Amino acid sequence: MKKLFTLVAASAMALGMSAQSITISKVDEGLANDYAAGCEIDIDNDGIKELVIGGSPNWPAEGSIGQVIYDADGNEVKMESRCSWIIKFNGTDYEATQLSQEGVIGIRSHVIPADFNGDGNVDIYIASGGDANTLNGIFLNDGNGSFVKDDTFKVLNEDGEPIVDEETGTQLRWLPRAIDVADFNNDGLVDIVSCGWWLGANSETAMNGVLINQGDGTYKVTNRFLIGIEDEEYAYPMALCTIKAFDLNNDGYADFMVQGNVDGEGAKPETKNGVSVGRTFMAFLNIGADGPGEFYDLGLAQGVSHTFGNGNFNVVDFNNDGTPDIFVTGESPDDARGGGQWEYYPQLLIGKITKSADGNEVSYTDNSQFPASHKDIRPLNSSNNGTRAIDYNGDGLYDLFYLGWSTQMLDNSDWTQVGWFFPGSANGLTSYQRIPGASEQGVFFLDYGVEGDLNYTFTGYHGDGNYFGDATGFASGRSMVFTKNPWTVAGRPEAPTAPKAEVDDHTVTLSWTAPAAEKKNVTYEYFLKKDGKVYNACTSFIGGDKDGVRKVLREGNAYMNTSITLNLADGDYEWGVQTINAAEKGSVFAKGETFRVGAGSGIFEKKAAEAVEVARYNAAGQAIAAQKGLNIVKMSDGTVQRVIVK
Repeated sequence: MKKLFTLVAASAMALGMSAQSITISKVDEGLANDYAAGCEIDIDNDGIKELVIGGSPNWPAEGSIGQVIYDADGNEVKMESRCSWIIKFNGTDYEATQLSQEGVIGIRSHVIPADFNGDGNVDIYIASGGDANTLNGIFLNDGNGSFVKDDTFKVLNEDGEPIVDEETGTQLRWLPRAIDVADFNNDGLVDIVSCGWWLGANSETAMNGVLINQGDGTYKVTNRFLIGIEDEEYAYPMALCTIKAFDLNNDGYADFMVQGNVDGEGAKPETKNGVSVGRTFMAFLNIGADGPGEFYDLGLAQGVSHTFGNGNFNVVDFNNDGTPDIFVTGESPDDARGGGQWEYYPQLLIGKITKSADGNEVSYTDNSQFPASHKDIRPLNSSNNGTRAIDYNGDGLYDLFYLGWSTQMLDNSDWTQVGWFFPGSANGLTSYQRIPGASEQGVFFLDYGVEGDLNYTFTGYHGDGNYFGDATGFASGRSMVFTKNPWTVAGRPEAPTAPKAEVDDHTVTLSWTAPAAEKKNVTYEYFLKKDGKVYNACTSFIGGDKDGVRKVLREGNAYMNTSITLNLADGDYEWGVQTINAAEKGSVFAKGETFRVGAGSGIFEKKAAEAVEVARYNAAGQAIAAQKGLNIVKMSDGTVQRVIVK
């Protein structure tokens, strides 16, 4: 098959400075978490997102708050080395409550949101860094802020059978270090891509792969040697790793990337110069035309991206050209640095898609206009939130939060642990601003009682004299740091138009038209409902006065595509699609025709759609959320209403 991935060389550097400042509003020493993991989700369906977070705490004094769990005998045990919390805004301030008394989230973990059981509540998958003594697996949300482990979740072998310990005959425990979710075989059900271990009574065996959802709580492993050496049936034993699903070439099939250290004494990946190194950065293209769920190694680590371990990466359209780009950083091996130097090697890879008869080919250029290119800035956290890309300043472009130890400071000051904010532009990330930051950290965004607020929050080890120390009033060290977004909150995007479903037996193609007023960098979230339940793990409100409001901070599940072809099981389906902008806000859903799959397949008679609000403006024509005074409301049927809000 033709290789659908190439790499090209770079251009010259340019940088500028942003004048707007980000300042500290509060520091909480009792919520310090090194190597933090977590995610933002609307736990109780009130439109305001909470934060689920865990890590390694640093309690400031004896007797301060700690986490209490029950041991195997039912005794209370106060945790000293791990903690996990739900942080919720209570109307005037935030409050932290314990996530679970059954255990804690591990360090450098992945906490991934999805509606796994279709009840409309956002659940979480916790992959606790391969730590057998922490919370692992799917935890179902009851809609009231409590999570209970889903005991139906099981990983089966390629034949759909339990995988058992040869010595004891008991089922092996699946213990992932890192995961992400996507529908890899386009059957409408959310699957899992993972790096991790089978854990037996007396053994650990490396097991990576794509877990295909069987629709009954079980997942069948496929591609188990893909992250490794397939012809030798050898899976890399991954450590300090992270993983991300995204449709890299906009062909309607979810791809994925993985980064990490290859542990143990076995085979190691090789650089383009033939040097064997204990780090890897791999990208796998989903060869949808040859069968969804079959993957091709794109060879990303053999060009300008090198191979990286113990780092982080983000996949979004930074330069607003309709093609996903990649920010990546990590420890660099000998092909990137000489003489065994231990440094980080951040790069911004700008994507370009070329359509051909063989499929959508994607190529990347290393953009050295990015001021941090090839600088040594070390986040030291390979969780799913060690770096973050989101539209923070409300201009519709993706920005980047990149925190860590900086041995090469961008502003030529003395090196320290620090935060850098890179605002987006049509040329990518060409300017920067120094902000409060830390190493061994996690980056999060909190609602302070306003739907869709993005208030930058981090936790980790910080000591930047610009923001911490006796003169500032904020203590340095390990703590959770809260800031308030100084920019205007981004509005909700407009909805797609012309939703259309085409049904041919079990093959269903859903399509829509991009909203003309939105940027090229938007993604799309579609929902499927069957028998009144969410079928495809959609994470937005469906219907009602919060229709389309996002419950998570995450790109849409259709990525940047305006059509998707599915192979669905028999049944009647409702569907709709929304726009997700760079601030991870969702439009209302554009509802499509209800359709039937299987016997009598086709489109039901279309009913006139009820007009719903798609945008709101003030008298000056500025996009707003609902506010007091005159509101000019645009409806999905093209009508405009004038509403006075008291």
